[in-house]
Amino acid sequence: MLSRKTLTIGIILVAVLGISACIETNHEVEAPAAVTSSNEPADANNQVGATPVADTSADEKSPVWSPDSSKIFFKSDGWICVCNPDGSQKEKLSEVKGESLVMDPEMKRAFYSNITSNEGRVTHQAYVMDIDEGTMEKIAELTLEKKYVGDGGYMGSTRMSACEMHSWSPDRTEIFFTGLEETGYTWVWREEEGEWVRYRAGTEPPIPVVPDYYGPGNDIKLIAKEHLKTAWVWDLTENELRFIGNLSYGIVHGTLGGLVVWSPDGRYVALPCIDLSEAGSTDQIFVIDMETGASRRLTSFVGSSTWPRWSPDGKKIMYVRMPPKYWWSPYIDNSDEGADIWVVDTDGSNEKQVTDTPKNWEEGFWSPDGKRIVYASWKPGFMSVGETREIEIWMVNEDGGDERLLTTITTGFIVRMVWSPDGSKIAVVTWDLVEDGIDRDIYVIDMPATEDVKNENHT
Repeated sequence: MLSRKTLTIGIILVAVLGISACIETNHEVEAPAAVTSSNEPADANNQVGATPVADTSADEKSPVWSPDSSKIFFKSDGWICVCNPDGSQKEKLSEVKGESLVMDPEMKRAFYSNITSNEGRVTHQAYVMDIDEGTMEKIAELTLEKKYVGDGGYMGSTRMSACEMHSWSPDRTEIFFTGLEETGYTWVWREEEGEWVRYRAGTEPPIPVVPDYYGPGNDIKLIAKEHLKTAWVWDLTENELRFIGNLSYGIVHGTLGGLVVWSPDGRYVALPCIDLSEAGSTDQIFVIDMETGASRRLTSFVGSSTWPRWSPDGKKIMYVRMPPKYWWSPYIDNSDEGADIWVVDTDGSNEKQVTDTPKNWEEGFWSPDGKRIVYASWKPGFMSVGETREIEIWMVNEDGGDERLLTTITTGFIVRMVWSPDGSKIAVVTWDLVEDGIDRDIYVIDMPATEDVKNENHT
């Protein structure tokens, strides 16, 4: 029997909660819900109201505010729609493909990508649509050989595409890609040293195991196959895939598109990567310079650090930190313990915790001036069809002070909140599991002025 020094493992199925089961890319997202608060502030806590903007049977997601904060653009099934912040004057504009809504600053063009596969080849296509005219133009097309990487028989036991397409650059001229390739090294847990040790593949000592992990007689071997994660960019002007630099050395893992975020000026990209070290496989935030190719690990917590979001001035990154469920695989988060919001400078300094609600999951979004954070807070757990929970919406200063409960929404998940450019409102995307799939809706919360925010305890 193994344990961390005297290793005895009770076998439990890994129950990992997906914070946002459906992710949006760049300025995008999803939902339905029964809103607990009405349009009038709730008396007891001086809460604000949540106004339904798009809450039909259609799949409504990906809210994008107009520059003057007077309109909300969003996806409704396959259509780009627009309405006022109170839900009035709703209008269908153009039918468009693509899961999420990526637009230019003038709200005149929509961008989306498409992937097709045939006979061992994968073709990536990038399109732009003129919203007023409803005309579509292919910007670029890139065909790559279909390759897979896998670590079957090793920690993770994952097989996936060796190349992933992610998010559009702020100027919509590039799309970020990641690649994975074997390095010829492995990491093995060494009981004597009390840490993981790196070996050239084929030279490892006897491999320890966690007994019966996959059932009686089916052990999990404490050996990880190392893969290098690399950064690439699809230059849409030149129509070429260009190597940027190396990111991390970890096990086989994918990265959801909504987790790969460009800095406001387009100079850097932040994303979570699984990183192998003496502590094992941890989930860390990496930042790569898109001009020089230099990358750095921004976090070091032994567990899962994910969901990076740049501050509007590009000087800080907010992220979510989750404790590990198993010491031998720290990137697997312990959903029962919840998740907290942290903020760190982009050079890795001044790391600080913003929220600390025991057993709650929390995910935050910056205000346009970078001085405030609005976040959702809820008790973790899997949701079945028709089940909902109460999710609290809080606002706090970026230093953790002046915390205030804004409202409570009854839904399955809240997967995104988008501030209006003037900071007066927030579009909230909710997510519910229904009989025929996923139902997503959009609500708008009127934000109190900064001087009206009172310090309240969050218990």
